[in-house]
Amino acid sequence: MRRAVLVVAALAAGLALPAPAVASKSQWSIFEDHTALVQSGVDRRVATLQRVAELGPDTLRIEFRWNEIAPSPKSKTKPAFNAADPAAYLGTLNGYPGFGQYDDLVRRADAMGFRIIATITGDAPRWATAGGKGGSFATANYKVKANDYAQFAEAVARRYAGNFAGLPAIRYFTIWNEPNHKQFLKPLSSGPAIYRQLVAQGIPAVRRGAVKGAKVFVGETAPSGVAGKSTGPRAFLQRWLCLNSRWKRIKTGSCRNFKKVDADAYAHHPYGPPGPVSSKRDTVSIGVISRLANYLDIAAARGRLPRHLSIYDTEFGYQSNPPDRSVSTTPSRQAKLINEKEEVHYRYGRLKSYSQYLMYDDKRQKSFQTGLRFNSGKAKPAYSAYRLAIVVHSSGRRGVYVWRHVRPGTGARFVQLYAGGKSGPRVRTNSRGYFGVKRRKKGNYRFKAYERSGSKLRLIGTSRTASPI
Repeated sequence: MRRAVLVVAALAAGLALPAPAVASKSQWSIFEDHTALVQSGVDRRVATLQRVAELGPDTLRIEFRWNEIAPSPKSKTKPAFNAADPAAYLGTLNGYPGFGQYDDLVRRADAMGFRIIATITGDAPRWATAGGKGGSFATANYKVKANDYAQFAEAVARRYAGNFAGLPAIRYFTIWNEPNHKQFLKPLSSGPAIYRQLVAQGIPAVRRGAVKGAKVFVGETAPSGVAGKSTGPRAFLQRWLCLNSRWKRIKTGSCRNFKKVDADAYAHHPYGPPGPVSSKRDTVSIGVISRLANYLDIAAARGRLPRHLSIYDTEFGYQSNPPDRSVSTTPSRQAKLINEKEEVHYRYGRLKSYSQYLMYDDKRQKSFQTGLRFNSGKAKPAYSAYRLAIVVHSSGRRGVYVWRHVRPGTGARFVQLYAGGKSGPRVRTNSRGYFGVKRRKKGNYRFKAYERSGSKLRLIGTSRTASPI
């Protein structure tokens, strides 16, 4: 019990933990870059997939963006077609691409062994918004029509059910992206009620179309409440699930016939400051991820969600300066942070994945600069840090505890530890590439990682040098 209290306290303070804890031994490594993998053509898609594979994640998150697939997305009037039929999205007509670029990505990713999470999301076509108002960035996703969304969700699930046009099966789906942010559902004040309907109609639609046993996640929530821009996760969950600010059930108005959400897990984007977060802020960053588990458990106790829902981090990263001049995180600190926060993910057993958003920084200065490479293609220090993660903790007066993850490769790998110019022990990782070891000498550490190739060991690479924290 004392250890559990210390773990929760450390997480709440935004600290990486200095000793072994209950860990996610089967934690997924999720990667996403929509621009490079979907929108930029086959050549860049292939090159990016190869780079992703070299880094070693096992899962791709793909946003199936409705307005990039549906016919006549800029029209106020819905065209005549069977929107639940995957064959009805023909592409090339009316200036829309259909599923073509997604099909190519899914085929290639599946052939390379990636697990795929399909986030079925907007922007919505204009004809799927109330009054056809979603005709600009300022009005996009205005009061999205749940019935139209459900038909699109069913079409996506049916297309990737393993029995359509030779396409592989997708077994994991999520409902919408950041429904608590005004960019993705408008108006902001109506977001929880709109999402309630998207979930209520979208989940059964996916289950009708998808391969048997497919899992459907909800949430995909942005991490924090910002006045006029986003609703905090706590407030959003309460309003979506028809609970008041004291977590009491609401049974009137649009909540009169609320039905328990039939979800398999909860997805979240735990961006945020690397350090402590005030308890007064409606924020769920990685440092206070246990808050989200608490909210989900209370909602489950009220009959709104299944009990003991697992949490998946499906979008995460740290921006660097350069190129984003508005943040203070240097590229070398970005590398350090993604390693430290991965360890926090690993040690919190309720959290089943660690994600990296973007291979390449966005071209737009005020957009996401969380890439492992600059937009030019040049690698940041975070590129190799993501591939071979290392965190060194001070332990006692003179010792250290070294946590490591060799992401590329399969099965047990081998690690040679170095302190300064001197080599330490060679040790085996577990089957997922993780390992931790105590050393009696305080100092800066790095490691070389190997995997077995026949009777010999093949060098995978050398980690960055990490100093004790």
